[in-house]
Amino acid sequence: MTELMAMFVGICAAIVMGIVHHYALSGILKFSPQRSDGSGFRIILTFSTLLLLHVLELVTLAVFNTMVVASVLPQSFSNSPPMFQDVLYVTGISFSTLGYSSIEVVGPFRLLLMLQSLLGFMLLTWSATFLYSACQQVWQKAKDD
Repeated sequence: MTELMAMFVGICAAIVMGIVHHYALSGILKFSPQRSDGSGFRIILTFSTLLLLHVLELVTLAVFNTMVVASVLPQSFSNSPPMFQDVLYVTGISFSTLGYSSIEVVGPFRLLLMLQSLLGFMLLTWSATFLYSACQQVWQKAKDD
């Protein structure tokens, strides 16, 4: 039953993060300069904002994971109880889809991290596509001038 709960919690967290990411991208689009003078300002601004967004998402997931480990799955780390920096590290490795770690995670928490890896892949590729679109607009404007 714990495995199903971990999957359910992971899917719900991924949906919420996807919704937040959507609105964050909409905000970036709304507030970024629409006209480009051919310089890279819009590209750098979009890149920087996306970087901050992903760091915020990562820290949010790490706080969520810390609460899950502390309250529901206390034996999730081989060196229980983990420090926040350990949870942040494991969350970052999973979110970036690297998937390896010197910290061993055990039990149903692995399923939650697996879903966060999928989430990270989806959000990172979504952001990469968003950034590429901004680059294309700037480069096309520079080419036309």
